[in-house]
Amino acid sequence: VRPSAHYMLGGVKPDLQSRASLKDLLACGEVASTGLHRANRLHSNSLLEGLVFGSICGQTAETSKRPDIASMHHPVIQYTVPSSGRTRLDTVDVLNSLRALMWRNVGITRTERPLTEAREIIGFWQRYVMDKAFDCPPGWECQNMLTVAMLMSQSATLRQESRGVHYRMDYPLANDAAFKHHIEMIRRVEGLRGKD
Repeated sequence: VRPSAHYMLGGVKPDLQSRASLKDLLACGEVASTGLHRANRLHSNSLLEGLVFGSICGQTAETSKRPDIASMHHPVIQYTVPSSGRTRLDTVDVLNSLRALMWRNVGITRTERPLTEAREIIGFWQRYVMDKAFDCPPGWECQNMLTVAMLMSQSATLRQESRGVHYRMDYPLANDAAFKHHIEMIRRVEGLRGKD
């Protein structure tokens, strides 16, 4: 018996009408970070968030103007990761290695050195994956998982305290003065930046 990651504590930060920062995107339930359950969403608590904000999200969708799909502009995600020059890529191998790395270095208990090592290794893999154009779900999944893994590792490094499900052995106590807020990561042209 061991702990497993079977849910996320959200990621998309919607407003009280479930609108995300991207135009015409609504978010609720597991994907949303509403703050309803603070730093630790236990077991079935996400059902409450899904029911309450699911209803709000449905009402927002019902009253919103339907977007004109033909005229919608879909932004192209650009990364500042240097190209690798390699053409053959085994995404299954990268994903298996990524899962093992995240469990070992960014798992239940965290410290500075393994978190730093995780970011370095993920950055290395990103140089071989993020510059590729995939036409299949496994490739997109690999790129998405590397992006989320980097965000998690970087956020865990920035949060030098223990709160909710985030436990830093090198910072075992909560630090309300510095960290009683969410760490938001924003994509910029020059790379990821934390926002207080």
